[in-house]
Amino acid sequence: MKNSARNSAYTKSYNRKLITGIIHREPVSRAELARKTGLTRAAVSIIVDELISDGIVVEKGVAEAELGRKPVLLDINPDSCYALGLNISRDKCSLGIVNLKGELKARKEIDLSNAADAGEALKIIAGEIKGMPLETGTAPEKLLGLGISTPGPVDVFNGTIINPPNFDMWKNVNIVGELKKEFPCNILLENNSAALALAEKYYGLGKKFSNFILMVVDTGIGSGIVINDKLYRGFGGFGGEIGHTSINVNGDLCGCGNVGCLEVYASMPAVLKRAKRIEPGISSWNEIVDRAEAGDTRFLEIVEEEARYLSAGIVNAVNILEIEAVVLTGDICYKHGIIIDSLSRHVNERTMTRKVHRVGLYASEISKNADVIAAATIVIDDFIHLY
Repeated sequence: MKNSARNSAYTKSYNRKLITGIIHREPVSRAELARKTGLTRAAVSIIVDELISDGIVVEKGVAEAELGRKPVLLDINPDSCYALGLNISRDKCSLGIVNLKGELKARKEIDLSNAADAGEALKIIAGEIKGMPLETGTAPEKLLGLGISTPGPVDVFNGTIINPPNFDMWKNVNIVGELKKEFPCNILLENNSAALALAEKYYGLGKKFSNFILMVVDTGIGSGIVINDKLYRGFGGFGGEIGHTSINVNGDLCGCGNVGCLEVYASMPAVLKRAKRIEPGISSWNEIVDRAEAGDTRFLEIVEEEARYLSAGIVNAVNILEIEAVVLTGDICYKHGIIIDSLSRHVNERTMTRKVHRVGLYASEISKNADVIAAATIVIDDFIHLY
C-alpha cells in the first residue's frame, strides 16, 4: 500500500512538472497539452486547475480555431515564483532575483575585495542573500532557491568548486554545503558556461533548437551542451569541455594537463598574443575587430585565424554530436558579424553533414545581466524540467 501511494505521488509530481515545462516554453491549450503528454483531457484539467490555483499558471487569451469554440491558452505566471542567482567570476561577484520568464527583478554587485579567504567571502555573500528579498519585497515563500555559477571545473553533484585556474580563494570549497548552513533551501551549483546554456535554452536563441552548443570565448573557452532539450553533464558532471579538446596533438601544454587544447589557441589571451606581434599596443579583441573592419589586412588575418581555430573545435563537436547550432557569447561577440561569417564558412565546409544540412552559427542575444540570469536559471530549470 505504501509503495502504491509513493508511486501515485511520484506520477502526479512527474505529470505536474511535465505540464509546467510545456507551458513554460509557449502558451498552449488544454487540448494541446493532452496531445503532447498523452494524458487524458480530464487528467490534464485536474493538474492545470491545481497550477492555476497555485498561481503558477494563468489563462491568457484564446487560440485560433476554424470551427467551434476557440480554446483558451495557458501561460506561466512569471511572477508566481522567483529564483536567486549568484555569479562568482574571477573579477566580480553578482547577485540577482529573476522571475520564471527570466526577467531580472533586482541586481547588486558584492564587493569581496577585503575577504581574506572563502570563509569571509561566504559571510559577506550570506548577508547580501538575506537582505535581498527584504530589500525587494519578495515573499520568502515565493523563492525557489539559489543558483550559483562559477568557473569550472565544479562538482555539481556535491556542490564543490574544484580548481578553476586563477580562482585560488575558492579551490575545493563546498559552497553549496556552506551556504545551506545559513539557508536550508534548494541550492544548486553549475559551471558558468553550462548555466549560460540553460539560460539560452529558456530565454534566448536556444529556444529554437533541441540540440545546440553555447560557447563562451573570452579569457578561456567554456561550453554548455544541450542534447534533446537537456543539459549534457556527462558521467560525473564534467562533460562538455570543448575548450579542452585538442586541435594539435603536438601543441603547447594546457593548464588542464592536455596538449594543444582549443583554449590554448583561440582564447582571447592567445589571440592578443598574436596581435601584439604585429602591433604591441593592441590590448583587446575589440581593437582587433575595429582594425579589421577598417580594412587593415593584418588584423583581418588575425580574425580569420581565430575563426580557423574555433572552427576546428566546433567541427569536432558537430561530427560527434550532430548538433543543430552553435551560439557564441563572451568577448568574441563584439561586432560579431565578421567572426560569424568566417566561422560559418569554415564549419560548413568541413562537417561530415555539410551536404545534408548546415550548422547555424549565432551570437547570443542575452547580454545584459546574463551572468545572474544564468545562475538563477539553474534553479528554474530544476523546478520545471524533467531529467
